[in-house]
Amino acid sequence: MSSSASATPSLSDVIDKLLDQSPLDDFVSCAQDFSVATPIIPPKLALLYVRFQEDIPNISSLAEFLSSQAVNYALSRRRREAYIAALKAGKNGDLSVASQVHRAVKSAFIEFRTEYPSRASEVGEVLAYSVAVSRLNAAQLVAKMSLKTSTNMPVHGLDGIHASVKDGVLNIFFLESKLAGSAASGTADYAESVAGFGGNQKQYLQEYGMVRDLGNLDALGPEDRERLMEYLDVFGKPNAPKRERSVGVICYSETKHFGNKIPVDDGPLDKHEMHFSQLYANDYGRHHKNVTNQLAAQGVDANKCMLYLVAVPDVDKLRVEFYDSLGIAPALADVDLTVSEVDEDE
Repeated sequence: MSSSASATPSLSDVIDKLLDQSPLDDFVSCAQDFSVATPIIPPKLALLYVRFQEDIPNISSLAEFLSSQAVNYALSRRRREAYIAALKAGKNGDLSVASQVHRAVKSAFIEFRTEYPSRASEVGEVLAYSVAVSRLNAAQLVAKMSLKTSTNMPVHGLDGIHASVKDGVLNIFFLESKLAGSAASGTADYAESVAGFGGNQKQYLQEYGMVRDLGNLDALGPEDRERLMEYLDVFGKPNAPKRERSVGVICYSETKHFGNKIPVDDGPLDKHEMHFSQLYANDYGRHHKNVTNQLAAQGVDANKCMLYLVAVPDVDKLRVEFYDSLGIAPALADVDLTVSEVDEDE
């Protein structure tokens, strides 16, 4: 016997079909997660940092990882599946289509940097994508990079839209990524951006329109797509039950704590990373106070925000090595972000 109920796909099953794999934890570790405060005081804040190779923060490894993730971030699910099908159809081990994939991603980044030289922050967007996939188990609903290079698409807007299911509830995550010379400047930029989005109903509807008409849902079967659209059609079903959260991923230069080194010896191999992690975790209260004040100043509801600070020794170096790994030359328009002074409370 069969029933209509058994034929209806679950939300979790549908989201799982769109969920990528992004082993970010191999390259980025966590000093403090959301569970640090009991009870949790909004906004949720996590402190992430680049992993060490003994005593050296391995920026190069993180940059190479993010350049590999750029494929999944930048290309739509339908286009990726077309490349996969072409690879499978190749005879006698033919891998020539692989070069087409790399050229497609590289050209998208080059085109965007040429058109918008002041917005050379794609490494932050790919990082935000990886955070959403790996730490929130949230599937990408629309490949924003592929739309940004289209002449009729707005360059401004969210850096990503992802979704996950928890306890049967659909969670929509609006991603905002920032590259910054300090944590305080990065969170201030985030607070300003999320306030602008929250107060712009036209942009809100536009983002959902992209998901509906141009997103990764077209890679799903008709039943799966219809199941998701019961929640994502904000035009026809504006009160469909779902949670919407803003996710800020701020990658910044932590010059102070990475500069606080301990001697290399034959002790525990991870002692250098643990030393940094403890120094960083001790700053949780200061970072949380900063972003709480910044969100309040912008009139943003902190209960609807979660932030990931991602500390690296030099965010400019990460950006350069990311582009280098993609085979893209540095742009003269890129402005150095790293500051030498200690990040102060705001």
